Amino acid sequence: MQDAIKLEGGKLTLFKRNGLWQARIYVGDRRYLWRSLKTAKQVEARAAGMRLLHETQFKQAQGLPVTSRSFNAVIDEYVAWRQRDHEVGRQVPNSSTKHTSAAMLRQVQRVVKFWREYAGTRAIDAVDDRALRDYLPWRRAYYTGVAQLPKNAKLHPTDKTLQWEIMLGKALIKFAHEQGYRGSKPLPTWSFTPKVKRVRPAFTVMEYRQLYRVMRQWAAEPVTEAWSHSRQLLRDYVLILANSGLRVGEANSLQWRDVVPFVDEHGRKNVQLHVRGKTGQRVVIPRVRVAIFLDRLSRLYDGADSGDLVFRMRDGSAVTTLIDQFNVVLALAGLTHNSAGEKYTLYSLRHFYAVQALTKGIDIYTVARNMGTSVKIIEDYYGRHATPVESAGKLGGRVRVV
Repeated sequence: MQDAIKLEGGKLTLFKRNGLWQARIYVGDRRYLWRSLKTAKQVEARAAGMRLLHETQFKQAQGLPVTSRSFNAVIDEYVAWRQRDHEVGRQVPNSSTKHTSAAMLRQVQRVVKFWREYAGTRAIDAVDDRALRDYLPWRRAYYTGVAQLPKNAKLHPTDKTLQWEIMLGKALIKFAHEQGYRGSKPLPTWSFTPKVKRVRPAFTVMEYRQLYRVMRQWAAEPVTEAWSHSRQLLRDYVLILANSGLRVGEANSLQWRDVVPFVDEHGRKNVQLHVRGKTGQRVVIPRVRVAIFLDRLSRLYDGADSGDLVFRMRDGSAVTTLIDQFNVVLALAGLTHNSAGEKYTLYSLRHFYAVQALTKGIDIYTVARNMGTSVKIIEDYYGRHATPVESAGKLGGRVRVV
């Protein structure tokens, strides 16, 4: 900074930019407040700078934010940060640090719409516990009176949806707090706990058999090469999810270097899947048939390099979502909904895996660890199926890499 003038032991620095005096005030923790003093005269700049310094010090003493931000401005910064974090993750796919996935970025970008409309013009330090509580009735009534709902929107959001949206709202407030936009005001502590635990429906064994029979016929139908690839990809995608318990996002980011062959204690060929999911990195031991599905998938690509994605489109690009193709197969199999009218999704395959693992006697702790979730979640959603009488060795036994 040219012609810089330091005052008050360096807490206030005055400097010129484009002919006008600017002020830089140190606010602690290596952070600064920058303001234009809107004058070209040094005497006026000194007086204005000192007033600004004293105002800032008063706000800090009272625990008030030294800079004011609207919720909209915070949302802009947060989404931009998430976008940058996602790009870093794409450039360093095997990093031990967890980055924002494409699916999570889309979810954030979709949900901040509601927070913008609800509280976008409010000052961020005014969004507190009461504002979080009042979000629920506002959100529940959001689509009331709308003639035609947007695609995938629901007139009555589920408690699980509302819980996620509240969590995002609190994440936005915490982000603002860390940037110093809320002063020393305590973070909101209110949280929303769904009254009814909603479990995505899991296929029954008979339904699962019907599904893979239809997929086998569907994948064998004479179609173009591009369509044939897509159908064969979906078939093995579904079979691997159902026999491993992987989350959709974990499967989409899986690379061939993450697939480690081994022979279990029964002499069966299996694989370890080194996944990076919402709970960090873990090793998944799938059912032994997954090794067969992966081998067939590698032949579909005519070979695969270690850095290639396990599931990828014919042009080599990453899978964004296969839900549309999956819905087609579900319709062909007559399995779009269960007997209670709940719609099946790709995540129903993960739930199918959990139920089957517990039913077959694999203990609940091993199932939870293999799926990358907590024992409480398994107990809450699948506890009635659990009969923990078998050993964890059922997942694959002692590992020997071959």
